[in-house]
Amino acid sequence: MAPLSPELLSLDKTKQQQQQQQQQQTPTSLASRIPTVDGKKRLPQNIAHRGFRAKFPENSVEAFRGALASGAVALETDVHLSKDKVVVLSHDPTLKRCFGRPDKIADCDWSLLETLRTTKDPHVPMARLTDLLSFLSEPGREHVWVLLDIKRDDDAEELVTRMAETILATPGDWSKRIVLGCWQANYMRHAQDKLPGFPIAYIGFSLAYAYELLKYDCVGYFNLLQGILVGPRGRRFIREAHAKGRGILVWTVNSEEWMDWSIHNGVEGVITDDPPKFADVRKRWERDEKDGEDGDEDGAVPASELTPLRRTAGKAPPTAHPPNTKTLSGFFLRRWAKLYAIVGLLRMLEQVFTNVMRVRNGWESKVVRAALDRP
Repeated sequence: MAPLSPELLSLDKTKQQQQQQQQQQTPTSLASRIPTVDGKKRLPQNIAHRGFRAKFPENSVEAFRGALASGAVALETDVHLSKDKVVVLSHDPTLKRCFGRPDKIADCDWSLLETLRTTKDPHVPMARLTDLLSFLSEPGREHVWVLLDIKRDDDAEELVTRMAETILATPGDWSKRIVLGCWQANYMRHAQDKLPGFPIAYIGFSLAYAYELLKYDCVGYFNLLQGILVGPRGRRFIREAHAKGRGILVWTVNSEEWMDWSIHNGVEGVITDDPPKFADVRKRWERDEKDGEDGDEDGAVPASELTPLRRTAGKAPPTAHPPNTKTLSGFFLRRWAKLYAIVGLLRMLEQVFTNVMRVRNGWESKVVRAALDRP
């Protein structure tokens, strides 16, 4: 953070702390933490979805280790609370899919959960948030950051409070290495209160909700279902978010075609189950850029400059997406038809979800204002 100005130094201690917290929560302050390299464009960061879950049990320390070894520079994981309020890493609220038991995590104490092993080889234990922080504290991982997907199955204030206790009890400047992913504005309110200065990301698949949150500086990143950004409306949102200094992440991107799309449209991070595949796609783009710019290296980012996220600067190479029709065989035409059919289905589901939520909770503006507008 930049040194305080003489005017700020003259403020009383309480006002000074409030000003620092407000600065930390703005996109400008977030961007100031992230180094640049001569203003060159960077390819989207390789973010491992629940670790390297295509090969290892998801959300396990082994999956995180495997992800970093295979090309990921950041991790995405999910948090829940056990019955005795231990923050554990699990996407599902139950143990059925990953551990073969019907119990809910919220009904089990950690003393039971720690004895369980995954049904998937190599049959590893459940991880806690404190285990992940210890893993990230090991030498050589100083520049790895993590997106915490705060699930909505637990009480919002209780979960964020326990997360804050765990994070603040672990040595390290975690506000530069943890992004708090929230599906709803009320979780963002608690995140601001319990972990001031930590960057916040909206996770979701509603552009209507995302547009409303774009009005609030506390939301530094938008982690969106990739399919809802396909088409003019999605590309317009990317442009408007970038114009306001916000970063765009997309999930869950496992096909090479949509990895290319993500790079071409200038997002900041790609969340994938297959980090090695995206690492290969990045290398291909780096080679193409190098060949196209007569040896001017661009796109590759030193590991020391990957934390936590930065806005992509510059333009992507003029690669058509989808590729020009004249270059496509029948196989590729069918492939693209299938991909865009999936996108169409996702957009229909988004509209249904948006309308249902409006009936239940009111319009997005009402919900967001109620949670984030301070009295």
